[in-house]
Amino acid sequence: MDTLSKITIAFVRAAFLSLRAYFAVAATAFILTAATTSALANNFPDRPIKFILGFGTGGPTDIIARTLADQLSKDLGQRVIVENKTGASGNLATQAVASADADGYSYLIGATPLAVNESLFPELPVKFGRDLVAVAPIGATANVLVVRPSLNVKTLAELIQRARSQPDAVSYATVGIGSSSHLAGVALDLRAGTKMLAIAYRGGGEALKDLLGGQVDAWFAPVASVLGAVQAGNLVALASTGPQRVPGLPNVPTMSESGFPGFDSRLWVGVFARTGVPADSMHVVEMAIARAMATADMQAALTTQGITPMTMSRPDFNKFVMTEIERWKTVVVAFKK
Repeated sequence: MDTLSKITIAFVRAAFLSLRAYFAVAATAFILTAATTSALANNFPDRPIKFILGFGTGGPTDIIARTLADQLSKDLGQRVIVENKTGASGNLATQAVASADADGYSYLIGATPLAVNESLFPELPVKFGRDLVAVAPIGATANVLVVRPSLNVKTLAELIQRARSQPDAVSYATVGIGSSSHLAGVALDLRAGTKMLAIAYRGGGEALKDLLGGQVDAWFAPVASVLGAVQAGNLVALASTGPQRVPGLPNVPTMSESGFPGFDSRLWVGVFARTGVPADSMHVVEMAIARAMATADMQAALTTQGITPMTMSRPDFNKFVMTEIERWKTVVVAFKK
């Protein structure tokens, strides 16, 4: 064998040994990384977790958030603290989570306004998908359109006739611009060709008080807030805003059944995190939420608030929120004119 051949063979053998050594090191690094990640996930959480929501205390979202926090505290062995950070249509809470450390210890209890606010406040620095991601859904609830008895309206058709003949004469309560009660009213105006007058309140308690007192005509209200008044005859329920009738009001038709096919204006609630949170930590929280949703306490809280549980994977919930953002753009454009 000549000298050149010997050199070539030696070079090839050295290269092979180098590649084998490289892959051995790479495999070891992968194993160590996986082990480290697993160890981190096993140690998470090692301190309290915070739920931040942009709703006041005592409302349906707050009650559900606190019940979920209690269940997660038991499951994870760490306190889950609920912080109500109200203001700016929920944007203060959203920005607080988006700017928190990406360590998996801060989560947003978000709802339908999260999707609406992207169109309502285009200058908002937080964008879903870029700054926030969905972790797990909780549930959704329809509102029910109720009116004061002295309005002498018994059906949705009669209310629409009144609103068409007298623009701005029929008033309805909302709990803020972009709230589910406001969106439902604007959506009805668009579909029915009416022009009702939206009256903003700081909370559902004030809205209900004025509705019962005759200061406002109607309200797309959370079912739990008005069920007793409807059953007592103090309010008249005309229609519910979801795809199915409300269990507590089986004789009240849906908006779809009342002449507006496909009408769907529900308040949905879910858990969100800022982008960059470790996938393992997020998975721990996601699985803990799934276990909490199956508990009797959580089921009872959801039922009391008229909320139907939502079951989706994390990717599907992210897609759902993106769809909601697009769906509400038309409505937002309408009431911003």
